[in-house]
Amino acid sequence: MAMGLIFSQSQPTAASSRKTSALQNASQTSVSTRRVTLSDTHQLHVIITAYDNNQNVSHQRYSYRLFRNGKRIAVRTFSDGHATNVISARPGNYSLRVYDQQKQVSFSGGISTSNQPHFV
Repeated sequence: MAMGLIFSQSQPTAASSRKTSALQNASQTSVSTRRVTLSDTHQLHVIITAYDNNQNVSHQRYSYRLFRNGKRIAVRTFSDGHATNVISARPGNYSLRVYDQQKQVSFSGGISTSNQPHFV
């Protein structure tokens, strides 16, 4: 009986409370994530890396848009191959869309919620 209580009362871990959505790559001019829910106890993290056709980090200029509950709330650019941002945001459902006008780049990363920077 004591064994059942030990296994049924586990503490929540940071990993189980995170919500993460990876960029969905396609040969289009933009890629996006699914929505993640941000609670008032977490922060919003945007992590993006751009790769050229040879899988080298691409240093072109790219833009991304951040959406809250389906409405655009921010437009940002990056050109060093990476974007890593912690964004102060209100609770809601967030998604991310990254743009490349040439269709010759792939992106990794996405959007996540947590109290610590990370990405799976």
